[in-house]
Amino acid sequence: MHEPANTPDEMEMALNDSGLICALPSLGLLHVAGDDAVAFLQNQLTADVAGLEPSASALAAWCNAKGRARAVFRVVPSDTGMLLLADADLIEAIRPTLQMFILRSQVALTDLRPDEGALGMAGPAAASLLSEAAGTLPAQAGDVARAGDLHVIALPGAADLRYLVIAPADQLAALRTRFGHALVEGSEDFWRLQSIRAGLPELTREVSESVVPTMLNLEPLGGISYDKGCYPGQEVIARMHYRGQLKRRLYRAAIADDPPAPGTAVLDADDQEAGVVISAAAAGGGSELLAVLRIEKAEQTLSVATRTLEILDLPYTPPH
Repeated sequence: MHEPANTPDEMEMALNDSGLICALPSLGLLHVAGDDAVAFLQNQLTADVAGLEPSASALAAWCNAKGRARAVFRVVPSDTGMLLLADADLIEAIRPTLQMFILRSQVALTDLRPDEGALGMAGPAAASLLSEAAGTLPAQAGDVARAGDLHVIALPGAADLRYLVIAPADQLAALRTRFGHALVEGSEDFWRLQSIRAGLPELTREVSESVVPTMLNLEPLGGISYDKGCYPGQEVIARMHYRGQLKRRLYRAAIADDPPAPGTAVLDADDQEAGVVISAAAAGGGSELLAVLRIEKAEQTLSVATRTLEILDLPYTPPH
């Protein structure tokens, strides 16, 4: 495999000119199986899991009774149930609580790590090589293609689709060896940067149960259904939607400094709380981040760790 590209600029060049392959050790995989798996998730998550096509994935939040998101999952159908993808440490923390909701349902929760894992692939050569291994690739963001135990999920990117590859650990190791001659090894932080640029919220333990899913822009991202019935926090989320009470939402921004940790406060000119950082990654000489901000303060001068915040565009229309 090529020498790892050490800077975001070098990885950006590889992303546009050839291709990247990124190990994603912090991505957790929770398998939900059993006769009642779909019904169980339908009653727990904000998205319409029961209506999810086998060739599609969806974002969905799992909330507490107050409507605050414990986690944001990417839900992926598999031949043996459903896969929930999220930060591995967060899955470990919330799994016992999720287990409590199973009660008498025929549902089994299994943490697939370390037997299975994930790779991120992007760039012109990555798509070509991946199609040789997996066949026809998913054509639209959110779509899923399967080849045996291999799952390929298309994700939005700055220019072209990115591909999230889920497979048993031995298959992933073989893919990295097979593709090493053509692709540059990227970092997980750079992969996170691409998710930030796509406006995709990724929760960690530091920000779990701090915001309502609507504030994470899950509505335009297709992660909230208002027609599917009850789930934890549903009344709070529905009231916010139907009464137009949204006072905070997810913004993309940049600062001229190292990435702030999730949960870092965003302050206004009077050092009053204006929001919170959800995720951040290095970008060029500074960082890009996603933060939930008070809408009425988003046009003001804001800062993170004394560094001025520059608001950037999102690639979709945010909620109002």
